[in-house]
Formats: sequence, structure tokens, C-alpha cells
Amino acid sequence: MAKDTEKKASEKKSSQKAKKPNKVVSWFKGFFSEIKRIVWPDGKTVFRNTVIVIVVVAIAAAVIYLFDQGMSLGLSGVKNLAKENTTVAAESADGQASQEALDSAVESQEEETIEASAQTTEATTAS
Repeated sequence: MAKDTEKKASEKKSSQKAKKPNKVVSWFKGFFSEIKRIVWPDGKTVFRNTVIVIVVVAIAAAVIYLFDQGMSLGLSGVKNLAKENTTVAAESADGQASQEALDSAVESQEEETIEASAQTTEATTAS
């Protein structure tokens, strides 16, 4: 009996060594068995799915284009509106200051002209 148990133990050890395949080899065996299970679609199905994808992409592109154009027009409208409001506000606020500066410049120019003409008159009367 002791011999029988020794034989069984040695058989187990040798069968365990034989049953442990290499990991790389087992991976490739599993890979090729999975490849055999793949069901490839026929030509009609591939063509139909391709057309569906192209149509969906075209619709999405059109929607994105329209959204982009709408946003561009909206933002340019807001920009023009802001520009008009800013211009009107600048004219009303700075308009008075600008007019005052212009009036004072005209007055000083008139004074200089009057002084120059007075000096010219004095020079001509003195000679």
C-alpha cells in the first residue's frame, strides 16, 4: 500500500507539471479560439452601416455649423449694440467736456488773433 500511495503521489506531481502550459501559449490558444467565433457581417450590412454613419455625421456637422453661425451673428449683433451704446454714452458724457475744451481753444485763438492785429496796428502807426 505504501507503494501505491507513492505511485499516486508521483503521478499527481508529473501530471501537474504536464498540465501547466506556458502562459503565452495559452493566451494565443485562447486568442485563436475567440477569432474563430467572430461572425463577420456581409457586404450589404457593412454598406448600410457605412451609409448610416455618413448621414449621421452630415446631420451633426450641419447642426454644429448652424449653431456656430447663429452664435457668430448673435455676438456680432451684441458687439454692434454695445458699440452704439458706448458711442452715444461717450458723446453725451464727454461731449460737454469736449465742447468746453473746443470753446476755450477758440477763445484763446481769437485773443491771440486780436493781440496780433493790435501789435500790427501799433507797428504800422509807429512807423
